[in-house]
Parts: sequence; C-alpha cells; structure tokens
Amino acid sequence: MFNPPIQRKLIAVECGSTALRLLQLSGSAASPVVQSIAMVQVCAPQSTQQNVDEVTVRRLKDALRGGGFSGRTCALVLPAKSILTECIEIPALANDEMKESVSWTAVERLGVDRSEVVSGHLPLRAGTLGVASSEVLLIAARRTFVNHAATLMTQAGLEPVRAELGALAAMRLAWNQVKVTSPIPQFAFLHLEADRATLAVLNHSGLVFHRAFAWESSADLNPSSIPVAGEEDESHAWRWRQMAEEILLCLRHVERRAGGAWPQFVLLSGAMAEEPGIASAIRSVCGADTRSMDIEALADWSKVARPSGSLSSWMSLLSVALAPPACQPATTSRRVA
Repeated sequence: MFNPPIQRKLIAVECGSTALRLLQLSGSAASPVVQSIAMVQVCAPQSTQQNVDEVTVRRLKDALRGGGFSGRTCALVLPAKSILTECIEIPALANDEMKESVSWTAVERLGVDRSEVVSGHLPLRAGTLGVASSEVLLIAARRTFVNHAATLMTQAGLEPVRAELGALAAMRLAWNQVKVTSPIPQFAFLHLEADRATLAVLNHSGLVFHRAFAWESSADLNPSSIPVAGEEDESHAWRWRQMAEEILLCLRHVERRAGGAWPQFVLLSGAMAEEPGIASAIRSVCGADTRSMDIEALADWSKVARPSGSLSSWMSLLSVALAPPACQPATTSRRVA
C-alpha cells in the first residue's frame, strides 16, 4: 500500500450513493495535470439498487464523451461507509495463513457467506506486532457492492482494474508526501467524508492506528463550551466538539500503547476538511497543530473548470489517480485497498 505513487492516465471514478465523480490526469509523474473531471447524478442509491440503471449508464457515457476523457481503464474509489475497516489481533502466521484468517474474520464480521466477501489487510506497526500475535487492519466489502459498481463501469464502456477505499488512498498519499520531508514524524491523518470520519496515526514505518467512525455535529452543545482564541473560524468550532473529543480519546489510546508518542500534527483530508471550525476545534481540544492537505499543490488544476464546492472533496479521486496502476484488468474487483 505504501509504494511511492507514480503517474498513470487511468480514470478514477468515485462511487457515491447519489453521484459518481470522475477524474483523469495527464502530464508526467513529477508534474501531474488534471485533464478531465465530471460529476454524474445517480438515479437510485448504489448501496440498494439491484440492477444497473440505464439512465445512469447513459449519463456516464455522456460525461465520458463530453468531458475530454480518454482510454477505457478505470479505478473504483469506494466510500468509507461501504467498507468494513476494523483493527483485529490474530496469531502471527505465514502470509497465506494470514490471508485465510483475515478472510474468515471478515465473513464473521459481515455475517454473509464467504463467497460474498472480498477482503484484505494492512499490518499495524505498533502494539503486539512481532510477538505471539499480530495486529492488522481488516478491510472488507460485500462483493455485490463492488461487482455492481464494476458492472456499471463496464456497461458504460470502461474497464475496471482495481477498487480502492478512498480514505486509505488519501492516507497513502499523505504518508508519501510527509515522508519527503525526512525524517518522517509521527502524525495523525483525518479523512472526513459527509457521514464518516477515518482517523489514522502513522510514523516512518507506516500505519500505527486506524479507526473509522460516524461523526456527529455538536449542534446541541453550547457554543461557548469550546474556547478557541484568535481563530478566524472560532465561531464555528463548537460544531466539531464531539468529533474533536473522539479524536482525543483515540490519540490518548495510541499514546498509552506507543510509550508516550504524540502526533506532531493532524493532517486533514476529504470533503469536510475545509469546513469552518474543524481545524480550530481539533487544535483546541487535542492540543495538536492542525493543517490541511494542499490538493492544489499535488496537481495542476488550471486545465479544467474549477468544480463547485470544496476542492478537498476530490482528494480521494486524485489519490487513486496518482497511485500505481494495476497490472491486469479485472471484471470483478478483488482489491479493496
């Protein structure tokens, strides 16, 4: 997962429940350029629709023809709410046995037949790693969800080569970007989607901690309950109090397990990363420097019309587009992370 990203011109397609977003790069690995972007409204929610909707397929075809996209290969970008991610502790096993154990754990967690699950895992570089048992991040999805998204792509004339969890793709890109600053510090990464938060702690070895959770607004709290001084967005910080406290609990858990290590900063990513008050709330509650990933520094956006809304909402797409390509096409996506 943590290989250095290189430039390839596949089409990244984010499979949201109400819309599909597309992004394609051109240029070199050192100087990527956003060549094309598009958004396609979905007629029925992707998580519940049994058959591929012909109207959505037609809209996707129109977007590909009219948006300046080229080629057929694509990568699916999956939202956090569609994927099970859970830290589990399993016996230290050989690679094949580890995969088998992780697969059966995914079946147990999702409560479906094994043939209906696609799964993978990442090692955690902390805690019990290297002794009698190992801690890994389980990543699993229902095969029907992944296959439905892949079928939608093929009916629109595209050829899916992989499926990837958008939050983990952004995390990988963040780790590679921070690594350039050498030596890499321990830092926290927070990817915020509209209804899901993904928190990770990373160091020079890779992933130390991971947790995905539904975030809640603090609308019922007293705005004066979170003191933030000298911030332009301090009037909005109270909205994020509950999330900030959840993050604080996670960081304290990591600190206890990792012998006093505290992240040097929290790096924000995702659709909600630029919401007023989020940085102030985390900085105030967690006492950590908070910064956002600079998506405009990662690629040249001058060739496309600037999309409406926050540009950070395209971070997952850009991260997958910058990732190493899959070697062979696959009609059913077997890779989730």
